[in-house]
Amino acid sequence: MQTSSSIENLSPKAVWSYFSRICRIPHVSGHEKDIGEYLKSVAADLGLEAEMSDSGNVFITKPASAGMENSPSVLLQSHMDMVGVKETELHFNFQKDAIRPVISDDGFVTAEGTTLGADNGIGVAIILSILSDDTLRHPKIKALFTVSEETSMGGANTLTEDDMDCNLAINIDSEDIGEICIGCAGGTAYNISYTPDIREVPESGFGAVEIRMSNGRGGHSGIDINKNRLNGGGTLLYLLSALKEEGFNVCVSKFSSGHVRNSIPSCASATLCLQEHLINKFINSLQDIINRVQTKFSESDPDVSFEITRLDTLPAVMMTEESTVDFLNLKSLNTKIIEYLDDGVTPLTSCSMGVARLENNICRFELLARYATDDGKAKIENKIEDIADACHARIDHKESYVFWKPDFNSSLMKLASDEYEKLTGKKTVTTVIHAGLECGLFKALNPKLDIISIGPDIYGAHSTSERVRISSVETCYKWIVSILEKL
Repeated sequence: MQTSSSIENLSPKAVWSYFSRICRIPHVSGHEKDIGEYLKSVAADLGLEAEMSDSGNVFITKPASAGMENSPSVLLQSHMDMVGVKETELHFNFQKDAIRPVISDDGFVTAEGTTLGADNGIGVAIILSILSDDTLRHPKIKALFTVSEETSMGGANTLTEDDMDCNLAINIDSEDIGEICIGCAGGTAYNISYTPDIREVPESGFGAVEIRMSNGRGGHSGIDINKNRLNGGGTLLYLLSALKEEGFNVCVSKFSSGHVRNSIPSCASATLCLQEHLINKFINSLQDIINRVQTKFSESDPDVSFEITRLDTLPAVMMTEESTVDFLNLKSLNTKIIEYLDDGVTPLTSCSMGVARLENNICRFELLARYATDDGKAKIENKIEDIADACHARIDHKESYVFWKPDFNSSLMKLASDEYEKLTGKKTVTTVIHAGLECGLFKALNPKLDIISIGPDIYGAHSTSERVRISSVETCYKWIVSILEKL
């Protein structure tokens, strides 16, 4: 491994220099003000017009290069925020600390113990490098950097028709070089709470057990939802439910899983109470179920581990048995995939339990449901709301963003495909993804908008294994430059 400063010497140097600077500015969702001010300062240094909206979106405009004044203007777009996930034991504050990127021996840049933020910092850096290079041929460029994409599409939701005054747009937020994305899932974010009945733990006759799951692969709750990975909170709820069915009357005292709604949690912990004379038998049964789970997921989640600890000190309170039943039944909120599109590969509807916590005697869940059609939206939303109602839980917040309907006749897609083949000698692949992009919101504001999404190779987004392939960044940069020259 090399040090973080060495990424500035990678090629294209301007892209990696900007990305290195971005890594030093905390910019998780909801905390993008500093990076927004940085973008404005870059524009000022380049002598370009820039403005920041009330919501925090940043617009930078660059005039057309000589000879291309009559070409149609183009929107280049990426989002400023990143998902903040860290290794469990790492002391790291995403609102204050700098990401520490490193170069791996196999040609990737990753981060020390955290998400890297290549999603979407690399897209931001590519746009800045294009804006900074006066030797390039390009039409008028309107660069748009949005906030809160990872949580609510909050920045994109504040845009107006006037902001979408270009009829051509390139979103740089995809994660496979050579793929051209022309459609994506919509999503509905839920905050759901359940208020259990709480009782004191009896001073005698009861014992307590802690269960910890760690080292799951985790990942992106859309892109990775069909890869059969364990969801930390969903897994522990499943284990406890299975034990309940075996006759163990457990009462949950503590529960914690996940950090953000759009990441599959790789770890979780729970403390539960039950009659002391049953604890040894309970632990044996629990270990047996865990062994079966690890065997079932040995290929898709090979490193997942579980730790069972009998506690010497009892917690003060626990849910009643009746409330524990409702709580465990909320495991169904982690529905994963309900059905697929006609290709049998791309999910039509899914829901991932990103956060599940018992705090201050209230259970809180953060979910993200995804869908590719209006029918799919109705199915997944009805399912989630029926589950919540059956378990006496309350929907505190619900917020949706539209799916992006694919345009298989896109002229920009055709141009991008031709330019990629000229550049690399390889054919492109056209995709519709089960993840959220802002493109659908842009298209709703301007139905005439011809928009595509492309990007370099990024693996493990929304997890601590996030990494970007170095060579693909240069290819992506050159690809976009060649597209701009031909517009």
